[in-house]
Parts: sequence; structure tokens; C-alpha cells
Amino acid sequence: MTKSLLPIAAILATLTLAACGDAPSNDAAKPSQPAVNVETQPDGSSTVQINVPESMTPAVEAISNPQQTMDNLRDQAATMSEQAKQDAVVSARRAAEAAARALGQTEAEITEAGDVAERSTRDALGLR
Repeated sequence: MTKSLLPIAAILATLTLAACGDAPSNDAAKPSQPAVNVETQPDGSSTVQINVPESMTPAVEAISNPQQTMDNLRDQAATMSEQAKQDAVVSARRAAEAAARALGQTEAEITEAGDVAERSTRDALGLR
């Protein structure tokens, strides 16, 4: 189940960034702590803490409230040019596929993640 949630999170982050304009600069992102900290609990479960730069706050907020993110994207779609909408679709697909690859998913799962991202983005932006 975790594998299926991470591509969705990546899609939402990409959609948020696409709706906001340029992606944040990573120049200032020099974390003093590891980017990911995994703690295994005595019962065998794991807790994952992901440290992200402050510039990624909008993406984190998008992930934590996906329905609001989709609603905001639908609202903002009215002010986006057709080219910006197409660019957002391409970016969402690429981000979902990259996330699926990073998780070690099969080619079929990578393609499926891209298809879902593209379809969701097109629906949110009113493209069909």
C-alpha cells in the first residue's frame, strides 16, 4: 500500500508546483540532518521522517490535503494558458514515473503511475 501512496504524493506535489509556477530553487537546500530518517519500532513497524527544505512547504501542504489541492488546481486552471496546462500534464506524468522508478516498481507499474497522473491532471485542469 505504501508503494501506491508515494506516486500519488509525488503527483500532488508536482501539480502544486505546476500550479504555482517555477519549482523552488534547491540552492539553499543544504539540510544539516539526513533527508530521510527511518526508525523501526519494537513491534516491527517503521516510522519514516522526511526532512524537506522550507521552500517545499507548499508541496508538503498539498500532500497532506489532496482534495483541497485538487480543488485549488481546478480553480487556478481558469487562469492557466493551454500550454501551461499541457506542461503541467507532462510534468505530473514524468514525476509519477520517476517516483515509481525510485520505488523499484515494474515497467507496467511505472506506466500505470504515469497514466493515473496524466488522467488526474487532465481531469483537474478540464482537459479532455
